[in-house]
Amino acid sequence: MLKGKKGRDYLDIIQSSKNVREACKALGISRSQYYKLLKDPEPAKPKPYEPLKMGEEAAQRILDLALLFPFGCHGISYKLLEEGIRVSSVSVQKILNAHKLGTRDARYNALEKKILQTSEYVLNAEQKEFVGKHNPVLLEMHRKIQIPGGLITVFSYFLGQLPWLGKVYLYFSLDAYSGYIQAMVAYTPDKYLCAAFLKKNIFPFYEQHGIDIKQVETSDDPEFFSFASHPFSSFLRNLNGVIYHRTTVGGVKTNGYSQKWHQYLKEYIVPELKSKKAEYQDLESLNEDLQHLITQYNQGSNPETVIYFDSYPFNQENPIQRLTNPN
Repeated sequence: MLKGKKGRDYLDIIQSSKNVREACKALGISRSQYYKLLKDPEPAKPKPYEPLKMGEEAAQRILDLALLFPFGCHGISYKLLEEGIRVSSVSVQKILNAHKLGTRDARYNALEKKILQTSEYVLNAEQKEFVGKHNPVLLEMHRKIQIPGGLITVFSYFLGQLPWLGKVYLYFSLDAYSGYIQAMVAYTPDKYLCAAFLKKNIFPFYEQHGIDIKQVETSDDPEFFSFASHPFSSFLRNLNGVIYHRTTVGGVKTNGYSQKWHQYLKEYIVPELKSKKAEYQDLESLNEDLQHLITQYNQGSNPETVIYFDSYPFNQENPIQRLTNPN
């Protein structure tokens, strides 16, 4: 059929033609289409999907399950079958589309809204997995970090084996309230370097801004903690008013703040550093690039960070803004 033509346009061509066969050939339509257009040139409008055919209760249950088990139409269809309700995945998808829940992002946005509106909303295992892939910070609602310095997370990341340099590690401190990052590079996960990072960089920075650090959280890796004498954990234990926590990186106890940062780190910073790995002759040149990327992040000065700060808990504020002007 000719592209860009409507029923009325076809009708004009058909009526001006004296030969059915030639008209069908010219338009690329069959004889049955020819006579159908001649009778009714305007195609019938598609009927809207009517969920009431399956019952209001079944339709509402689909919408409930879309947030309780937000992994798509097939999963919801299986859940309904477990409850004795037989609805095809196609019908489930039509219901989701009709209520603007047809995509993963749409279901996440609806679930995020519900979590933020209900202060004591309890997530099930499926919701935690789903939310963790989009915005892990929502898993930390119960902690209620409301001021800069309320929780500082310190952790390490193995950048890789770089030419000329060997193994390289990145160390970061993250302010859970503002998202502000401080960073350093090292050849090894050394406890004395980590302690120096804590004493000479992290605490002095917050003191200069008149911010008291309330809690510090690290992994239980040996560069941060041991039950014997340890420069990092011993320094924290000797500070009045600072609570020290340990967590498991990559495990179920990993806090959502560091998980969210890891998403940005892996997607934008690590690829940028690895793309130039052959150029680095020493840690100083690598550290310069790292600090430049961290500054861009803290200031929200590139498109990637603007998108990153759109979501909870930053609400379109970059770390510098939240750190210096807390709500």
